Amino acid sequence: MPILGRTRRRHFRKLPGQRRARLTVDAILDAVVRILKREGIKAVTTNRVAKVAGVSIGSIYQYFRDKQALFMALHERHVEQIDRLVESKLVENAKSSLEELMRAMIGAMVDAHIPDPELYRALATEVPHRSNGRKDFSVRLHSLFRLALAARSQELKPGRDLDRVVFVVTNLVESLSHGAVLRRPPGLSLAVAQEEAVHAILAYLRA
Repeated sequence: MPILGRTRRRHFRKLPGQRRARLTVDAILDAVVRILKREGIKAVTTNRVAKVAGVSIGSIYQYFRDKQALFMALHERHVEQIDRLVESKLVENAKSSLEELMRAMIGAMVDAHIPDPELYRALATEVPHRSNGRKDFSVRLHSLFRLALAARSQELKPGRDLDRVVFVVTNLVESLSHGAVLRRPPGLSLAVAQEEAVHAILAYLRA
């Protein structure tokens, strides 16, 4: 899971430039994931991370100021992976209908989290990650969703404020897809939960 270079990260002491440096940082963050899943957040220390990653403690501090910086980098890596996936799906479905687009969006978000829901749950509920300047999903991808919905304006009710619609839709996509993976009740299959999420978003868009 390679880190992305889109953001100038404040929590990095030094940004990894060369391929070897990027691989080292990925190994460090992957070690944090393994410790989180096996032993819990209290077990995450810089010494423990260095041992699991197979690097020196000096390598940790070469790139990260402290444990909090590790958590922020791990969360940011996850965020950038999701953003890249959503962006690619928006491009792939440039000519799709509104219904096909929403189904692709929910499917992409679910697919991104279903392979490792344990990790996502930890990232969402246990790992401290808030940092100055971090934007929520609805803000980060507002422009892309706006373009996608503007291109399908004929499928929306005339006269609706597009920015308001985008705000609601992006939050619905994020919340309902997360709910389908992490919070669906017993007896509700993932496939049905996804389809209900799509129906709910379409009902709002066409209201």
